[in-house]
Amino acid sequence: MTAIHPSRDPGRITSPMLLGPAIALVVLVATLFVWPEELIGASLADFLLVTLFLGGGAAWLTGKAVARSWDPYLHLLVYCGLLACAVRFCHFALFQATLFDPEPLAVEFVLLASIATLGFRAMRQRQMTVQYGWMYERHGSVAWRPRKLGGS
Repeated sequence: MTAIHPSRDPGRITSPMLLGPAIALVVLVATLFVWPEELIGASLADFLLVTLFLGGGAAWLTGKAVARSWDPYLHLLVYCGLLACAVRFCHFALFQATLFDPEPLAVEFVLLASIATLGFRAMRQRQMTVQYGWMYERHGSVAWRPRKLGGS
């Protein structure tokens, strides 16, 4: 069995696909403490209900669906862009928020893409360890690693 170079192992816990969303969420939360009203474009309750719970749940399921169909990650980003537009429309239709405001749309896209990426990785980890169980083993809830030779 050929050894996989650590920097080319897509399942590692330090993969850019995991570190990117984690860093984006930390920066987003820190920025929201500085400029909350300007960045979310709605009240905190509206943001939590529509963006985080409804949009975040849809993003998690979107990430899992894209991974389940073995589609590339780029498809997930396109779907998150469409989902962010739908969430922005819900804010506009339900709570009279501005429709074409770039800052809240960017915040929603980053948040939804981060949640979708975690859903994508959770499903991909399951796929890799179940379908290729002879080759990979679980390493946390969103990562996998090559199975050690001579046992698990």
